[in-house]
Amino acid sequence: MVPAETPVSFIPMAGVAEGGGWCSTEVRPISDSHKGYTLFRRGDVIVAKITPCFENGKVALLTGLESVFGLGSTEFHILRAKPGNDPRFVYHWTRHPDFLRAGEASMTGSAGQRRVPAAFFDRFEVVETDGNEQPLIADILDAIDKTIMEIDALIAKLRTVRLGIVDDLLTRGLNSTGSPRGSTELVLTEAGTRPASWKVSPLGCFVPRAEYGTNLSMGDLREGLPVLRMNNIQDGEFDLSDLRYAPTPAVERFRLQKNDVLFNRTNSWEHVGKAAIWRRDEAGPAFASYLVRLHCGNELLPKFLHLWLNWAPVQRAIRQFATPGVQQVNINPTNLRRAVIAMPDTIDEQQAIVNRVDAIAATIDHHRGERGKLANLRNGLRDDLLTGRVPLVEVREAAE
Repeated sequence: MVPAETPVSFIPMAGVAEGGGWCSTEVRPISDSHKGYTLFRRGDVIVAKITPCFENGKVALLTGLESVFGLGSTEFHILRAKPGNDPRFVYHWTRHPDFLRAGEASMTGSAGQRRVPAAFFDRFEVVETDGNEQPLIADILDAIDKTIMEIDALIAKLRTVRLGIVDDLLTRGLNSTGSPRGSTELVLTEAGTRPASWKVSPLGCFVPRAEYGTNLSMGDLREGLPVLRMNNIQDGEFDLSDLRYAPTPAVERFRLQKNDVLFNRTNSWEHVGKAAIWRRDEAGPAFASYLVRLHCGNELLPKFLHLWLNWAPVQRAIRQFATPGVQQVNINPTNLRRAVIAMPDTIDEQQAIVNRVDAIAATIDHHRGERGKLANLRNGLRDDLLTGRVPLVEVREAAE
């Protein structure tokens, strides 16, 4: 019998990662199970019931619980492996696309409140796998998951390092030897402490023109010229995964050219002010009217402008120019050009700063590429091994 006030791990829905895994430091007394929270134990697999959490793969294997028991959101199903079966094998099945598709198709309830019924787990069939093979299959998939997690941790660390480097470079710059300037070379300016040699002026002095995108309604066209919208700017780069189209002749003049910088003038408060740069040699998509193309003069490198616009202190500063709309806020380009920029007085130093940041960005992109390859390998092996399409012995022989 467990005392009512025994502290146990508590896992909210937000503590479960999309794609699998969990992280929570919250603790509650086990007596809270009487309040309706889901009670589970170490080794169980939890699966989100409700849309869109289920479809997004919010599942977790609870092997890392500090206590034997735990509590969680009422929106979890609990799966417990029967004797002779490996709970890790069950966990990997809950991440299989066939499982997720079948669960989604079985949902009941109204829109926004649809849930996977408990009966689904009784109906869903998997290929019978020998109990001795289950741990071996789980070992293979676990090993790939572990490597992916290590790469994720490395990428997160590199992103933090990048932020520190950007902070340093945009406040101290680089001297003629390629080293950050010392404090004796810095002075207090309208933009903060910056190198004495830098130019400090309203952005409009270096960006003479801002060009609005097309206001043409795209409708449901599936051909023509792709048109970028505000959701196509993510983390300072263009995301081309969800595009609308417009007749090419009508939007040709809005096509992006290499090093064009787009600024998101209208969005929600937390997203307005995003910026991205077109890095490819070939002409790119057109852009919609919620975005503006910033034309740099000869003294400002577009890549430096892009770096500056995405710097957190600048993001906070330019949002002060935002004016409220019906559901969104707007930063008029005229007001944007009033923002004070501090920038190196030479193109060479601007380029040197960009090169430093690009070097670490290239390292991050390399690791992302490696992660993508591993994820594809894991997904392929998961499908082959869990469905029995490829016998385990063949996979092991290929690996050797």
